[in-house]
Amino acid sequence: MPTETLLERSHRRAQAAQAAAVATPRSSSPLHDATAGSSPNPFAPPSQLSNPLANRTNLRAIGDRLLKKVKLDVEMEAEFLKYIEVPSAEERNVMQFLHTLQVESLLNQSIQTRISEWKATPTLLKTIRKYIWAMLLLPSVQYYAGTNENTIIEAMRTSNVPNLPRIDSIECAGLVKDVAREYSVQRSIFKKRVSDSLPTEKEPDKKVDIATLTAGLVGHSEHVNATLGLWHHVAFVRLHCTRGHTNTEFWTKVDDELASLRKDGPQQLVIGLQIAYEDDIAKYNEPATSKHKTGAGVGTGSPQWLKTLNQLATRVQRFSRRQGTKRKRPASFDSDVDEADAADRRDGDDQDPTTDNGGEPEDSEGNGAEEEHGNTQGVEGDLD
Repeated sequence: MPTETLLERSHRRAQAAQAAAVATPRSSSPLHDATAGSSPNPFAPPSQLSNPLANRTNLRAIGDRLLKKVKLDVEMEAEFLKYIEVPSAEERNVMQFLHTLQVESLLNQSIQTRISEWKATPTLLKTIRKYIWAMLLLPSVQYYAGTNENTIIEAMRTSNVPNLPRIDSIECAGLVKDVAREYSVQRSIFKKRVSDSLPTEKEPDKKVDIATLTAGLVGHSEHVNATLGLWHHVAFVRLHCTRGHTNTEFWTKVDDELASLRKDGPQQLVIGLQIAYEDDIAKYNEPATSKHKTGAGVGTGSPQWLKTLNQLATRVQRFSRRQGTKRKRPASFDSDVDEADAADRRDGDDQDPTTDNGGEPEDSEGNGAEEEHGNTQGVEGDLD
């Protein structure tokens, strides 16, 4: 009789089992007899054969060995032993993730503490204001509510201003915050000076020509002269002061129109600013009637820090609508009425022009509102 192969035998057994299943009615009784014994199934998954108690014993032994190599304080050692005694691997994973989040939270708190503890010195604050006012008065500045604070910091670093935190340090965030806050305050003073030149109900016939208005503004920066380009920009800002913008949206509206004028090239911007200047003359008198005249722009006779700032001001970028105009700004931020009121209370400090002194101006004190910015696209040059 020929010997059957294993494959043939398995087929025959399967057919017999199938025939028996068809012939035997189904039962709700258990598949295995209760008396079949409790011997383990050799093909069962490892989890069915594992011994949780043995696993915990192994973890404890491993933990004890590790504790001899890694020294923990009593509290941490207790936490570690508590962790390895947990029988469920899923629960241990959850505990591990929770501890990771706790460490991250503690690290963030430490970083924020270091940032909040860093404060600019009075000398550095005076230097910051000097750079801010110079930027506000430079016709080369591209926008007024963009990455201005970053540009100011870059100019200060390029000019080797002392007492700045290292560029790779956590305290740099504190520097950005201080510069942004101070920029917000000084920009509000700038806007208030321009707005105060407009006619009011008490003075409906008030007319302040652009030369006189600009002369009062350049008093904040002894190294920046009134130029025709600056007259154009101040006239443009004064035009927006008549449009009824809210305090929150004012500088965004100014930048929006500057961006629109630049879309068709720098010549279109020049024409737009020229029109604003001509309208200003028609409303508030000819600047030629004023005793204040234009001076030289930034050039060979200017201090090096101002030439650096003038060059970098052309790179100021604005915000996109997707990014928004704010980075962690409080809802009340950039309320120029509130900031200007605060600015008036500190006029005794701000009216005095800052000095160069080789990058180390005299001591001054100050504080301000809060502001932080984002950025988007580059732009072309501006009027000189």
